[in-house]
Amino acid sequence: MKSSRELRHQAWDQLRKSYWMVFVVTLIVAALPAASSIAVVGFIIAGPLLVGQAIYLIDMVETNSDGKKIELVIEGFKKSFVNSFLAMLLVGVFTFLWSLLFIIPGIIKYYAYAMTPFIIAEDPEIDAMAAIAKSQEMMRGHKMELFILQFSFIGWYLLAALTFGVGFIFLLPYVKTAEANFYVELRGKKVVVAEIE
Repeated sequence: MKSSRELRHQAWDQLRKSYWMVFVVTLIVAALPAASSIAVVGFIIAGPLLVGQAIYLIDMVETNSDGKKIELVIEGFKKSFVNSFLAMLLVGVFTFLWSLLFIIPGIIKYYAYAMTPFIIAEDPEIDAMAAIAKSQEMMRGHKMELFILQFSFIGWYLLAALTFGVGFIFLLPYVKTAEANFYVELRGKKVVVAEIE
């Protein structure tokens, strides 16, 4: 597994030619649910948008593309709307319930469930509970690594805070690209099954 430093450098290199495209995607995913005039609509679209963002980011980091396939962000609606919605709803409920016990179990479960959108992105037909279970399995022994990766952005977060929050919008593409690289590294190479003619 690559170190958080290596994952950050990898993300930074990838963003050199695609930063503004990734910025647009992460802004859409962050802003649309919040901007919805009807709260329940924002809640419903959040899951598919997160999965769409995962599809977009996986494509960008694996193909080393320029990130121009912004249309991939709606794939969560087209391929896995119900599973995306249910999975992210359950992740929110489970994390909340674990947090009621104490804050630490809630944080641990947050990291255990963190790969759920990426898993659905690559397997749209997977059942919501199966995606959550697979995320927990993938993150077994790797939660601290993701925590360290996210914590390694602390300097950037402090700088963003000095801009009264505006800087967070510009930091988001960097963080999300690093997290996508974390998932791809954790998952390993895809096993391609040759079709029998």
